[in-house]
Amino acid sequence: MTTTTITTIILLLAIGIVAVLAGCPKENASIESCCCLGFNTNVFNKRKSGVYTMVNFCGVKCSDTEVYCDTGYGGGGWLVVQRRTQGGNEDFNRTWVEYEDGFGELTGEFWYGLRALHCLTGQGGWEMRMDIKLADGTKLSYQYKNFTVGSAEDKYKLTVGGFQGTANDPMAYHNGMYFSTKDSDNDQSLGSCVLQWGPSVPCGGWWFNACWHVIPNILKGHGAIYLNNQFVYLAFTYTEIKIRPFQCNVNN
Repeated sequence: MTTTTITTIILLLAIGIVAVLAGCPKENASIESCCCLGFNTNVFNKRKSGVYTMVNFCGVKCSDTEVYCDTGYGGGGWLVVQRRTQGGNEDFNRTWVEYEDGFGELTGEFWYGLRALHCLTGQGGWEMRMDIKLADGTKLSYQYKNFTVGSAEDKYKLTVGGFQGTANDPMAYHNGMYFSTKDSDNDQSLGSCVLQWGPSVPCGGWWFNACWHVIPNILKGHGAIYLNNQFVYLAFTYTEIKIRPFQCNVNN
């Protein structure tokens, strides 16, 4: 199952079709069921990052989907929701609907989808980690104890806090912002932050303020981050964003 099939699953949940399938009653969303530690233990205990099938996606039976699980950081249990690499060819200058649905390949570059992010984090209790590598080799890591994505009606509003790190917090500027894409401008700027540098250097979809302190989805070969109290313009050669329920027992 690819990332794009998540939309179908969530639409089914929304209209209640899954709930009436024989032997598949709808259950209350369970954070534990959405933790990467909930997979086949014979496989997961080998501590290998990779694509796994998440059963009962967001607590609903018979709604299995594929996710990329990262077991390498802080005990593992991370569900990767965004990845970009230096050698990838995925276009992140996508429409609102494409950012809602998700795009790309789990083993390469991808965006998991705003609908799925809301489905997972809307119940609260999720943490987030963002890793970035700059063109000069600098590696940056930011971790947050609170990460929530709002509903479509709320334009997938971002709530992020509980920063853990020694450098400045680039996501604080984006906290409380609505998501914006090239065809849906919801930022705080008079213009479009997605097109801040013009159509030839699009910033991709993001929770822009007016406009940014970090842009993980910017056009390949570019990069922009507020680092050590100044704006740094170095290409991002790698970015990855991952989430996990913070009460997961990652030591199992």
